[in-house]
Amino acid sequence: MTKPFRPRLLILDHSLEPELYGPVHHWARHVPAGTDVDAFRTVDGELPLDVRGYTHAIITGSEASINGDDRWIVDACECVRTLADAGVPMLASCFGHQMVVRALSGKGHVRATATPEFGWVELAWDAAERAKDPIAAALPSPAFVYASHFDEVCDLPAEWITLATTPRCAHAAIKWARGPVWGFQHHPEIEPLEGQALYDGFLARVDDGRRALMRSAFFPEVRDSLLTPALVRAFLETA
Repeated sequence: MTKPFRPRLLILDHSLEPELYGPVHHWARHVPAGTDVDAFRTVDGELPLDVRGYTHAIITGSEASINGDDRWIVDACECVRTLADAGVPMLASCFGHQMVVRALSGKGHVRATATPEFGWVELAWDAAERAKDPIAAALPSPAFVYASHFDEVCDLPAEWITLATTPRCAHAAIKWARGPVWGFQHHPEIEPLEGQALYDGFLARVDDGRRALMRSAFFPEVRDSLLTPALVRAFLETA
């Protein structure tokens, strides 16, 4: 008798203040029962010794900037490359979305954005690419998600396929053409009440200049497609 497939999920947790932003909880609550989940806090220097036992990996967001060269960022990028070399499917959001691009294509493809986004935004799918992609095809169109980012990916090489955009983000959802890696600039895992609390928490922690920028780039109308269950299910079905 064939043994049933049991996913083993790795989460690279990049959060700086987990009491404010807890991505492991946000993602893991949507993982099907019977899935083994191991989380590592990269900011504390935690990384798996061997990635080969994992079937899938989630690369989370962070309050940090992807343009930094802190030791934990450099080491986490190396882990992403190791995962890619091993063929482990990866799903990345926000800082994680930027990290997979930096790790796999170089630091020249991430930067501070001139058009940050906070609040709820609409993903506009590329219809042709969405129809071909198992992750994008599993999600609704239109799709509304929570946004919170000062940085972005840019000038993507041909190995990246853009699946969706927003008016302020040219690469809102992407797929790596060389392997099973997906990135979402936004936070589909953050639900409405959490999004408002996260925005308020960040607003209280940043300097006056960033506070003004956050307010000017805030989209307050709550429009959320609650994508995470379908997104996680489709992701864990990828081989």
